[in-house]
Amino acid sequence: MRHHALSLALTIALASSTLSGSLLAADPTTPAPGSGPGMAAGPGMGMGRGAPAFSDFDLNGNGSLTEAEFNEARAKRMSERATQGYPMRNAGNAPAFGSLDTDGNGKVTPDEFAAGQAQHRQQMMTTP
Repeated sequence: MRHHALSLALTIALASSTLSGSLLAADPTTPAPGSGPGMAAGPGMGMGRGAPAFSDFDLNGNGSLTEAEFNEARAKRMSERATQGYPMRNAGNAPAFGSLDTDGNGKVTPDEFAAGQAQHRQQMMTTP
């Protein structure tokens, strides 16, 4: 009986140290699938982190976005994030070009882009 208890204690200690070692060896710079920017716990936590910058969408660097440029950049970003293992949970809720182009001139400026992101974050925080 005493030998069994000692054996069980050694097994638990060994398993515990192995688990600790594997956790310490994990690369903290590589997020696990389903984790990473914007994936913090709790409602509204992490919102906006990992959000794209205007420059990520301004593919030709002219200071404004056309609908074609916007759609091309969005598709590229979604493809890259999917390859990295990020979930695409709210991709269908992402703002459309027309909702960002508030003056209806066919181009999105950095101010319109930022306002659209802020509005989208607010909607995501208030939607259950």
